[in-house]
Amino acid sequence: MAKTRSVIVTAGFLVLFLIVASVAIAEKLTIRIHCRDGYAKPYAPAFKEMIKNKYGEDIDMQITNASDPSEFWELARGKKVDIISPAHNIPKSLRWNFIEGGVALPINIKNIPNYKHLIDLLRYNDFVTKDGEVYGMPYTMGSYGLAYNADKVKEPDSWNILLSDAAKHKFTISKDYPDCNIYTAALLNGVPYNDLYDIEKLLSRVSRNKLQKTLNILASNAKSQWEGTANPDEFNTLSYAATWGYAVAQANLKGGNWKMAKPKEGTNAWVDHWLITYAVRNDPFKKHICEEWINFCLSPRLQVNVIRNWGVSPVVSNILGLITKEEADTYMVGENEYWKTLSFWGKQNARTTNFYKLFWDKAMLFED
Repeated sequence: MAKTRSVIVTAGFLVLFLIVASVAIAEKLTIRIHCRDGYAKPYAPAFKEMIKNKYGEDIDMQITNASDPSEFWELARGKKVDIISPAHNIPKSLRWNFIEGGVALPINIKNIPNYKHLIDLLRYNDFVTKDGEVYGMPYTMGSYGLAYNADKVKEPDSWNILLSDAAKHKFTISKDYPDCNIYTAALLNGVPYNDLYDIEKLLSRVSRNKLQKTLNILASNAKSQWEGTANPDEFNTLSYAATWGYAVAQANLKGGNWKMAKPKEGTNAWVDHWLITYAVRNDPFKKHICEEWINFCLSPRLQVNVIRNWGVSPVVSNILGLITKEEADTYMVGENEYWKTLSFWGKQNARTTNFYKLFWDKAMLFED
């Protein structure tokens, strides 16, 4: 009987051990990130190693890629992600108010020592602050810019080049970001930055017919219309492109000589930010690890890779010794005064967004 009790007790301890062990395994810290493709996966192994060395903690990282801005809101609201990477105009947007709605958590700047290297424009920026607290941290930035093939043409000083016969069927523009094309057409018609993001203000500056005519020419003059990002394999046949920087960088890696122009009408721009969601509100250590990730993304290594892997601009000013002069000049690294001359996308109501899509849909049907 004693032997039987001993076996039962031993078995009981074994069961208890297995339960405790299974709970420990189940509770292994997992950081869930939903972001633009390439923003996180290439750097996850180095980050996990850093956390292991610093805290003695093995972590997992669950990384998924965003294809539509609405995904950030839906996943964050459902507490299915811990970190997201929306553009600057989303955290306080009229449609998805992450900050006012409490879906984004304030970031402890003391845990982001690399914050001091941000260009001045991006520190405590109104896009991501409330009552003195910061809710979003910049990671990458860039423009929907006018690129040109320096081996074929001289630098244009105006978006107007895309309306000319000389550029006809020699450039590419976006198909699935209609707002950017509206902004370009509006700038060409003298609309100031402040009136780009509201349909009523925009149409008080330029007539509907004139705006549509400009868009029609842009659409019909283009050789191609890209989705997501322009196709760098096509660039050797082109003279110009309305594009993010990624395709320019990739085309240059293939032997091209593409550069970004500075059109006199101006250019609109974006800044992608990291936000921490309220999914980690009751887990201080996990939130701290999320802040470690943000600081990691502002490190010199990753900010150099923003240029070399993505062809967009870094948000810090302390990497000039790690990049070439050409890279610094092309991506305006640390040039706070230059970035202040661009128009960062503003908040738009649903009516404005719907009207802009209708304008562009009509332009794509136009035949010269």
